[in-house]
Amino acid sequence: MKVYEQVETYMQKVGLKYIKNSNEFIAGLAYRTDKNYATRVATELNARGTGHSSGNAVFYKMKNESLEASIYISAAFDGGLFRHLGNLIIDNPQLFSGRVIDMGCDCGIVTCFIAQMYPECKITGVDINESAVENAKKLAQRLELSNVDFVCCDVYEYSAEEKADTVCSFRGLLDICFAKTSSLPFFGERGKRENMYCEAFSDYAKAVGDNLKESGNVLSVERYTADYGWLGWMLALENQGIYTNHEKCMEMRASDISSVKDYSVTFAQKSDGFRAVDTLNSVLSKNFKSGTGYDGYMAEFALYYDADGEIKFYDVFDGEKIIHQFACAKSQNGKYMYYDANSNKKKIKYINAKKKENADKNLTDNLSVYNSEKYKIDEYYTTV
Repeated sequence: MKVYEQVETYMQKVGLKYIKNSNEFIAGLAYRTDKNYATRVATELNARGTGHSSGNAVFYKMKNESLEASIYISAAFDGGLFRHLGNLIIDNPQLFSGRVIDMGCDCGIVTCFIAQMYPECKITGVDINESAVENAKKLAQRLELSNVDFVCCDVYEYSAEEKADTVCSFRGLLDICFAKTSSLPFFGERGKRENMYCEAFSDYAKAVGDNLKESGNVLSVERYTADYGWLGWMLALENQGIYTNHEKCMEMRASDISSVKDYSVTFAQKSDGFRAVDTLNSVLSKNFKSGTGYDGYMAEFALYYDADGEIKFYDVFDGEKIIHQFACAKSQNGKYMYYDANSNKKKIKYINAKKKENADKNLTDNLSVYNSEKYKIDEYYTTV
């Protein structure tokens, strides 16, 4: 990935250094703070990795016990993302010529970069975490920035004195809306599932819209991807009269200390524009080839995008919880599609007419595993 010189210079100045592995991270954190703090952070991160964390509020309070700690932890887990964000910010100067609000700004790393890159803009960072806001103020002071300020406030309750030309949300959606989305399904009929996400995001989308000027812009880069949640987020914005720009929206991948993570990049404007599902189709169809088997989110996309007419679904429920989904349809090129999804996978296969009989038998065999005494199978059609 090519990174602009301004981005690398800023990251070096702030202290966002590349960290190779977890051992180096803990040692470096202990050196910059103290051993006890590093141990507490490691314990909490391990708990988060196994789904037993103390919650986002606890983690971010711990993360922001000092500016040095917050920046170092950010370098480990968001350093790759910050490089991408820096490039995006430089590539889109039209978004940063006036009043800007950065929702969920944490310790202000990206907020201050925008302020430094565009001294003519006036930018406000908003975060509910008091220690994060204090660190953001310290960072702005260290960088001698006069065009940025920070407000400690719940983003749901924030009301700017002057509405913004651009509202940004950088990786904020995951933490801000986590309580409302944590129990939502990873798979299931897409329209129903994404409407659940739309509802979960609706209050945040309203907060964005309420603080945005007419014809104002939105730029968000989020951990909710095409696999689940991104369409719901675009629908939530759409309900606020904020429509996406399908030519600029995209997928993004960024590395952190432990893995490569996927992100959705949403460009939108408070004006007429493209429907959310049209934007999703525009982005994902660029790398789509009919007749090719897919895993992951492209499997689900293929099912809805390539079906010719009806899709037949078989949703398997254990009580109220969907545990497996099968679907079949005829593709636009005449092949038959068989889709299989559960909490661990999404997969689609294309079958020619000669193999359809065997594929139908395999589907019947898979469904027969779920006896009617324990499981319920809903059969229905969706027209695309």
